[in-house]
Amino acid sequence: MSLDTVISYLQNYGHWIILLVLFCGITGIPAPEESFLFLVGVLVAKGHLEFGTSFLYAFMGTVAGMFASYWLGRKLGLPFIERYGKFIKITPDRWKAVEKRFHEHALTTLLFGFYLPGLRQLAPYIAGISTYSFLRYVLLSFLGSGMWTAAFISIGYFFGDRVKLSYLPWIAAAALLLFVLTVFRKKFTNKA
Repeated sequence: MSLDTVISYLQNYGHWIILLVLFCGITGIPAPEESFLFLVGVLVAKGHLEFGTSFLYAFMGTVAGMFASYWLGRKLGLPFIERYGKFIKITPDRWKAVEKRFHEHALTTLLFGFYLPGLRQLAPYIAGISTYSFLRYVLLSFLGSGMWTAAFISIGYFFGDRVKLSYLPWIAAAALLLFVLTVFRKKFTNKA
């Protein structure tokens, strides 16, 4: 898919695409959330999208993903972990440790966990399964979502004038390569 096609989709269906990509990414469906928000910021800087509306839809997609994941975790609950946890190496003892650590660091996890891929996707499920206070969860999800989406759109916006649109596929490829290398490095060092 060419950059012109992406820009065309974003101009025609832009805000709904922003919402959908972020909803998918937060719920754990693979999506390039940070690089996508950066692209949105670049397109805002270039005049293809409007900042306020783009931020609003990004925020709504993120919050919707957080709520869906929390709800799913709450509905499936501990019986799901007990039944299927063994397939993803979550023993009952490991779950107790994860739950304890989450409750000790819930504020930090829900506010700043957005900046760490993986944690951003797992935290809502953990909160739901461990029946973390929904009111606190809503407050922290709103604050964390707002800070994270504003930060990455703003970075794209402020660097957008310095980035030629034709460079974006190369930047995306470099980001993807860096991500893949990081994952392989982590897997390799964990086995050693």
